[in-house]
Amino acid sequence: MAPAPRLVTTTMPWGPEHAANPARLLTREWLVTNGLGGYASGAVGGACTRRYHGLLVAALPSPLGRTVMLTHLGESVALADGRELRLTGEERPDGSFDVTETLQEFRLESGLPVWHFRVGGVVLEKRILMPYRQNTVHVAFRMLAGPTPIRLLLRPRLNFRRHEDDVTEPLVPYDLFSRDRRHEVRRQDGAATTLRLMVHGAEAEFILDGGKASEFHYRLEWERGYAHRGPLWSPGRFSLALAAGGQVTLVASTEEWDTIEAFSPADTRQAELERRQRLIEQAHPLARSGVAAELVLAADQFIIAPQGRSARAEDARTVIAGYHWFTDWGRDTMISLEGLTLTTGRSHEAGAILRTFQNYVRDGLIPNMFPEGQNEGLYHTADATLWYFHAMKRYVEVTGDRSTLRHALPTLNSIVEHHLKGTRFGIGADGKDGLLRQGADGYQLTWMDAKVDGWV
Repeated sequence: MAPAPRLVTTTMPWGPEHAANPARLLTREWLVTNGLGGYASGAVGGACTRRYHGLLVAALPSPLGRTVMLTHLGESVALADGRELRLTGEERPDGSFDVTETLQEFRLESGLPVWHFRVGGVVLEKRILMPYRQNTVHVAFRMLAGPTPIRLLLRPRLNFRRHEDDVTEPLVPYDLFSRDRRHEVRRQDGAATTLRLMVHGAEAEFILDGGKASEFHYRLEWERGYAHRGPLWSPGRFSLALAAGGQVTLVASTEEWDTIEAFSPADTRQAELERRQRLIEQAHPLARSGVAAELVLAADQFIIAPQGRSARAEDARTVIAGYHWFTDWGRDTMISLEGLTLTTGRSHEAGAILRTFQNYVRDGLIPNMFPEGQNEGLYHTADATLWYFHAMKRYVEVTGDRSTLRHALPTLNSIVEHHLKGTRFGIGADGKDGLLRQGADGYQLTWMDAKVDGWV
C-alpha cells in the first residue's frame, strides 16, 4: 500500500458559539477545480450566494463553455428517533439565512474542502473533490462516530444554464432515466448535455417525488444589483444507510459511464491527493511547506487544458485569469506564467502555454481574451504581446529550452514587423521616437483596462 500523502491543512473552527454571527458562512467560499476550467464552488455554510456557484460547473466544448449542471445538494440526516435534521444552513427566498447548529469545523486538506458535523450523537464528515481532467464531482460522507445507524438524505437541485446567465432562467421540463445505480437527467428540449448521477454506498435508493421546484436566493447577486432569485428543480432524493465507519459517495458527471465507473471513489481520492503531493514536491524548495505550499496548490487551479479549442488539444494549455467568471486573458496569462509554472516546477506546461498562444497570434498580437465557449480570441490589447516576449525570455532562462524559442522565432519576428508597420487598433511604433502608440475609439487597450459608459 502506498504511503498516505502529507496534507497541507488550513482550519476554520465553527460551532454553536458562532451561530449568532453567520456572516463567515456566507462570505467565505470554497473552490475545487478540474484542470479543464470547470469547477465546484459555494459558500462554506452550504448556500449558493453567486450565480456562478454550483457543485458541478462543467467545462463543455465550444460553443457551450462552462455550464452549471448540478447547482445544490440538500443534505439532511434521519435519526433513529424519527427526527430529520439538516446538515448545512439554507438561505430563504426572502434573503434570511437559517443557520443550523450541526457544523463543527470547516478545513482545507491539500486544498480540498472538508466539513465536520455533529447531529445528536452522530459525527459526520463531508468531502468534495473533482477527478483531474474530468467534468465530475465526488461528494463523500463518512460517519466518524455514532451509537446507531442513520439514513443520509441527499436532494440534488438543478437548472442547466451557462454559468454567467441570470439565475432567473426559467425551468424547462426535465426527464429522469434510471437503471440500477445509474441515473441520467436530460432537458426535454435536448439542449445542453446529460447529467449523470450515481451513488456508492450500502442500501442506497432514489426516492422519486414527482419533481419539485424551489426558489433560491443568491445573496451576492442581490448585493451587486443583479437578478438574484431563480428556480431549481429536483427529481427526488437519495436515501443512504450509514453506520459508524461507513462511507457513501454521490458522483455527478457529464462524462460517459465508462469514465465515471473506471475508478472507485477511494482510488480517485488517493490519486488526487498523490497528484497534489507531487505538485508540492516538484516546486521550488522554499515553496514546499506552509503558506507557500498552499500557494502552489492554489496555482494549480488556474492552469487548464482548454476544451475543444486547439487542433493539438493534448498539448494545449492556458491560464484562467480568475474565478469565477474570467476566461483566459493574454495579459494575465503572460504576467502570471513565471509564478504559476516556473516557480512551481511546471516548466513543461509553461512551454505548452507559450506554444498555445503562439497558435493564436493574429496581425502581430496575442489575444487579449477568449470569450466564454468560443474558439477565436479578441485582440484589443496593446501590452499583452509585449508580456509574451517577457514570459518567453523568463521561460528560456529557467529551462534552457532553445527548441521552443527557435520554433517561436518566426512568430516573434512577425510580431516585431507588425508593430513597426502598425497593426490593429492603432497599435504600432511611433515613427518619431520609436515608442509604442495605441488608440482606437471605444476600446480600452492598455493594462488600465477601464471604460465607463462608453468613455475610455
